[in-house]
Amino acid sequence: MSINSEQEALIGRVFEAYLTEHHHGDILQLIEDTNEESHQPVVVNAMTLFEASMEVGDYFNAYPNDVLVIFDKVLHRTAMELSQNASPGAQTTKEQRMRYTLHARITG
Repeated sequence: MSINSEQEALIGRVFEAYLTEHHHGDILQLIEDTNEESHQPVVVNAMTLFEASMEVGDYFNAYPNDVLVIFDKVLHRTAMELSQNASPGAQTTKEQRMRYTLHARITG
């Protein structure tokens, strides 16, 4: 058994709201500080995240690999949106926007 599309959508919405509330500045800082292609972690506090949705916590415990993939997709999408919104008049190429890779790292 794996996560279905409705569950994935729920996890994505909850995580996006969490990132917006708790890591907006962190993500912008990582984007601005990254001058070359690199992988950067965004450290997520599990207690704070799962307080927002116990259901997401249950999915994480049952399907950790699947949920981490969803978290990374949402994190990347959020970072792209923040990057574009931070400089709305600037034209950036896909290569410039994609020079960083952010990963969610869950801590207790």
